[in-house]
Parts: sequence; structure tokens; C-alpha cells
Amino acid sequence: MQENSELKDYLIKNGSLTEEEFLQAEDYALTRNISIEQSLIFLNMLSFSQLGSTLAELSSMVYHPLLGSAPADSAKSHVPVKFADKWRVFPVDYDSEKNLLTLACAEPDNQVLISQLKTVFPPSLQLDFTIATVDEIKKAIDVYYKGKSYKENTALDLPQDFKILVPANDSGETVSFEETTPNEKKIVLIEPNVARVGALKTLLKGEGYTNVQWIASPEELPKALRDHSFDRLVVNGQNYPATGSWMKAIPDSIKLPQTSYYNPAMLVAGQDYPYQVMSESLVNLAAAFVRKNLEHEPHRIQEILVRVRYCKLLALKLDLCQTQMDGVVLAAWLSFSEKDHDFLQQIATPFKLEEIICSHNLKDKSIRVEAAILKLVRYYQALKKKDPRLIKDLDRLRRILVKNLPASGFNAYLEVFLNLIKNEEFLKDMDRPAGRILIVDPSLSPSSPPAIRLNNDGLEVEVVPDAGKGLKQIAEHKYDLIISEIKLPDTDGLKFCRMVRSNQSTANIPLFFFTEEENDRLPIESLEAGADDFIKKPGELEVLSLKIQRAIVKTSSQETNKGVSGSLHEMSATDFIQSLSAGEKSVKIILENETESGHIYIEKGNIIHADTGDLEGENAFYKIVVWEEGKFQIVPCAAFPFRTIQGATMSLLLEASRLADEAMAGDDN
Repeated sequence: MQENSELKDYLIKNGSLTEEEFLQAEDYALTRNISIEQSLIFLNMLSFSQLGSTLAELSSMVYHPLLGSAPADSAKSHVPVKFADKWRVFPVDYDSEKNLLTLACAEPDNQVLISQLKTVFPPSLQLDFTIATVDEIKKAIDVYYKGKSYKENTALDLPQDFKILVPANDSGETVSFEETTPNEKKIVLIEPNVARVGALKTLLKGEGYTNVQWIASPEELPKALRDHSFDRLVVNGQNYPATGSWMKAIPDSIKLPQTSYYNPAMLVAGQDYPYQVMSESLVNLAAAFVRKNLEHEPHRIQEILVRVRYCKLLALKLDLCQTQMDGVVLAAWLSFSEKDHDFLQQIATPFKLEEIICSHNLKDKSIRVEAAILKLVRYYQALKKKDPRLIKDLDRLRRILVKNLPASGFNAYLEVFLNLIKNEEFLKDMDRPAGRILIVDPSLSPSSPPAIRLNNDGLEVEVVPDAGKGLKQIAEHKYDLIISEIKLPDTDGLKFCRMVRSNQSTANIPLFFFTEEENDRLPIESLEAGADDFIKKPGELEVLSLKIQRAIVKTSSQETNKGVSGSLHEMSATDFIQSLSAGEKSVKIILENETESGHIYIEKGNIIHADTGDLEGENAFYKIVVWEEGKFQIVPCAAFPFRTIQGATMSLLLEASRLADEAMAGDDN
């Protein structure tokens, strides 16, 4: 590839880029540790064909666009996908008369590389080379070998009065750019989705703002603000809300310009939503509908949640396509109704839900795979409800389920499902609460803010109104901590505390007073009565939560949730990450092998951070998630590091698998 200076001079001279644009691409390349060619493509400054033609001109090489049309089958047949991936080459053409294969290569002038390539093909096959960027070659492999989609960027057709931001004041919330004539104000834009950047710049340009510098994340903002002076900061409010933790990445010494937030969902401008957005919205709507209808039946909500998780995991294990997976998940949510068929007739979706939910039975050979998954999961749930011990005897469970499977074609599903159940049983301890809390307070309920906050922290909370009921609960159940009001209906809170301390079986339970009472002597009297802490209402719930968690950890008799641990040889990281993600768990995963260790953080089912050695983010995740030997520990987590991973769980796992296959193919060769 060309030196940056030569490429820069050429692009500026022929008017393809300004000097400032090229410097921006250089900054981004350095920040992301990528090549200048990758940066130019990623920032949408040049198309693949524009950059390819430029490199060909500078190198006196031939360039052939790779993404305009599919290569001939005769050319592809000479280059298997693993070979193309390993050597980063792409078949351009094959001349049968001359037995000449033309390959696109990023370094056709690299004689060492060319010699190596010639040694792996038959001696009779003649080779010729054209130039292309590594990114264009990788994209062509994805499109023409792996079936992924590709669409050139197209200009937006916008309504004349369309505005990217709605009017507001200067308080730091959403504001409007009302000027329609060009002005000199400089804008720095934070938008993590590169595919959206072009649209945003087009919108801003239409509103008169032509001087826009884009960065992909808040981590890049300090450098941008040190290097340049900006009049306004425009932020994706969906990814980085005004009160979000992203601000922690900005040092106190950095003064932010006036800040505006926009909602990407409002930028449709008459265009269709992507399928993924639509399907997620539909599933979320169904989930909200079911929760509302069953709000007084929590046991049924839990049953549906388990059904959805099993259906999703089984669909993942069976490598179903996205539409099949969405169909079975949506059907699992909507299977709560006893009158499924009548209810489903009122819902129009592309998934034909009535065929999934209302199919006849598993013995029907023509049953759709989505219906078979849902029927299998529902039947298993019914069996488990009748006999909970069945989970301990997988052989017996197998025999029962086999009798209800179709005559052929679905036996493989059963074994995958049984393996899934075994893994879920192993991970069930993750659902055990981190501690049990008893609140004795006539003014609080399970829906009060303190109880909700403690529940969100993974603690099991029970609330009673008076000391009598509190003592009864303590005698019948084991609690890790007690929170009490001072003023109780039937006695004084201090007396209640003394009664707890006077009983040998409850004397060591930590007890906090959380009270509205006003008395300078109360904190001292509380401690004298045996309380561990005194907190004035309403107090900071964050402080209350931290104090409670520390007290639980320090209690020697406390059996806190240590999570689960095991061997990667027995259960792969991919398996338990899929289960944790489907169950929307919040955990920290610790992985170790003989020489290295690493961490993966999952918050409410989303992978948000990974680290190992000097690596963090996606690179760290891709490295450690494929470890086959070593051990792991999964523990509940409430405090998370700054988010360094934005991708969806399945996309991350698929990419990790691809990279692992690529590495294995390289070892084989």
C-alpha cells in the first residue's frame, strides 16, 4: 500500500478530499489503530471503487471493482473460502483457454507474497493479480462467499422542512439549528453507527452546518476538543443520554461546548426501519402486553419468561435464521392466552404465528421447526410442573419426550434441548438472591423505592408492617439483614432491636434503622440498642444499597451467592454466555487458563466489556471467549466498568467463531 503522504497528495490534488478531511482520517486511523485506507472507507470519505482506482493509479496496477457483480463460478471454484480468508485474495476472473486465474490482492507488488501464493496453486495454473484494499476483499468474501448483504451508500431524499433536532432552549437539552444559510460554526458529532453518519451530515448540511467533525465515541472527545475549538457538541441521545455514564470519559479539565442530543428513531425521513429494529420492537411490545395482562399472576409471567428463554436458546443452538428465531420468541410470548387461535387472528405479523402456536402436535411430520421448538418446550414445562424431580433424571426425561417427537427429523432437537436443560440446571444458582432482606416498616411496601432498589441489586426483599410480624418472619425464615423503622405500630423500634439481639439464633443478623424520626440522641441510642447503622430517611438509596451489601459480605455466617464455576472443557464460554444473555442476567465472568486470565461483563443480557492483559473491548472478548481449556467463574454483578463493547451478543459470538475458524485454518496450512 502507498505511503500516507503520497496518497494524501494525490487525493487533495485531484479534489477528492480536502487537507482537513484527510487529517481527520489520519487522526481516526491512529485512534483506532487501523490503516489509512480502512479509515477512509470507514468514515465514508471514499467508496471502495474510488480508493481502489486511486491505489491502482499510484501503483501502476490494474484495478477491478469487486462489489459490482459476482465473480464467475469458474473463478470461485479455484479459490475456496478458507483460502480466500487466509490469504486475503478474491477471484476476479478465470480464462479457461489460457488456464489463467486473476486474483485481487492488497499487495500485488509484494514478490514474497506472490511467490507464496503461486506455490499453493497447481503449477499448470497461471496467476495474474489486480489491486484492491483489504477491506474491499473482505467485504467481497462476505458477500459472494458467505451470503451477506451489501448496499452502496445512497443519498437521502429529504422533505424540504426536515430538521435533525427539534427546537428547545440552551439548557443543554435538544436544540434546533434554525439557520438555513451556511455559517462558520463548528460542530463535533458523537455517533457510534458509521452507517448513520452520512445521513446526519447530510441533514446538518441542509440546515446550513457544513463544518462537522465526526467521532465514534466519547473516549475520542477529549482529544478532539484539545485539538480544535467547537461551537456545539451534538450527541446520539439514545446511546449516550444526557445523564448517562458516558460523561465519565470526559476529564473535569475539559470544558464542553453547548451540547445537543438527538434521537436516532426520529431520523427516518420516510424510509423504512431495518428489519432488526422492527422485530425487536414487536417482541418488546408483545412482552409488555403479556406482562400487563398477567400483572396479578407473577407465577405465570415467570413461566412465560422461562419459555421464551428456552425457545430462544434452542433456536440459537439449532442455527435457525433470524426470522425463524424471532417467530418462535414472539410465539412463546403470545402463547400465554388460553384462546390462542382467536387472539392470534387479530395480530398481523410476517411470522404466521398461528402455524407456530396452534399447530396440531409434535407427531405431525409437516410441523414447522418453530412450532416443534415451542411444543417441545411447553410439553417439558408441563412435565416439570407435575414432577420437578424429572430434571435430575435426563434418561427418563429423554424416554418420555421421545414418545412425543415426530417419527423422524426431530431427534437431534431433543439432544440439543437436553444439553440446554443440563446447562441451565448448572447455571440455576445464578438466580439465587445475593441476600435476603427483611424490612419492618408500616410506611413501606414491596413497590416502595428502597425495596425496588434492593431488588434491582439482586437482593430478595420482604416487607412487614410491625415488630410482631417481623419477629414471626425471623423465627420462620433466614434473613441476611433487617431494616427497621424506629416508630412501629406495636412497639418501639429500639425494643424490637433488643429482642432480635437477645435471641441467640438472630443475634448476629445485621440490623439497620432507616427512619423519619428526628432526635439528636437517636443515632447513639440505636447503636446502644445493638443496631449496626442509623440512616435518616429518605436518604440516598445508593448509600443505603452499598452499606447493606458491605454488611452482608462482612457477616461471617452469610452464605452469599458465590455464583457458579466450572471447567471450560465441560462447558464452553459460548454456551453459558448464550444462556446468560437469554436470561438477561447481570454477571461478571472470570476466565483463566494456564498462562492468562480475563473478564467478561454482561449487564442485563448485554455484553458490555471484556479485558485480558493489555487488551480490552471486542478484541479482548474475541480472544478469551474461544478458550477451550481452563476454568471459569460466573458471579452476580451490580457495579460495571465503562462500556467498551456495543455489538449484539449473537453478532459478537458469530464473529468470535469466524475468527477462531480462520485461525484454525491458518494453523492447518
